[in-house]
Amino acid sequence: MRIIIAIGILFISSALSAQVKGYLGVRGGGHLSTAYIEHTLYNIVMNTGFEPGYHGGVMLKLFTNQSPTSFLNAGLQSGLLYESKGWRQSFATDEPTYKVRMNYINMPVEAVIYAGKRKTKYFFTLGVFIEKLVGFNKDVAPNEENIGGQEFHTFQENRDRDFGYGVRASLGAHRDFSFGAVHLDAFISYSASNFIRSTDFSERLPDLSNHYLGGFSVAYLIPFGKMEFSK
Repeated sequence: MRIIIAIGILFISSALSAQVKGYLGVRGGGHLSTAYIEHTLYNIVMNTGFEPGYHGGVMLKLFTNQSPTSFLNAGLQSGLLYESKGWRQSFATDEPTYKVRMNYINMPVEAVIYAGKRKTKYFFTLGVFIEKLVGFNKDVAPNEENIGGQEFHTFQENRDRDFGYGVRASLGAHRDFSFGAVHLDAFISYSASNFIRSTDFSERLPDLSNHYLGGFSVAYLIPFGKMEFSK
């Protein structure tokens, strides 16, 4: 949390400086997500798979003062996203596949390393995020006598966590046009926090439960700031 606050302060101070090129706009995309559900001491048998999802919201990007001698330069990006995550559990019997979708408000804060001093820039980002659960949908629980020896664990609102955090990385391209800028990226993210609340190792309840996902984003951005990119 302290890292996020420090980076947020850096965002504000950079935006007040003349040596910045900023972009603000809308962002959306799709992804595939699943969950790692396991126990540190016991072997949990669950056949989990990927579930399609989507995300959308606002995006802020800042390119800081360029070095005249370096091919690579730095920036920051953040935003606020509505993001759906989930997983599916399949069984070797005739029991229907079980699906879960958990919807979060997500705030990433990422460092940007980019190459290119003209209209097109290629970038890599690495950062952290925090998220707050705002809704969920679950299928009807399977018949546990008909799931072929697997275990069944899922999110329970009255027991589990609605706040999380994790890490995110992406690769992409940014292009300036006369009507604004277009941002494209491919990303992966991992929720380092566990969404299932387990307080006792002696329980069979999983003490490891992490979302992870990969997908793509597209953004339309409007530029602001006084910095001009080098020719």
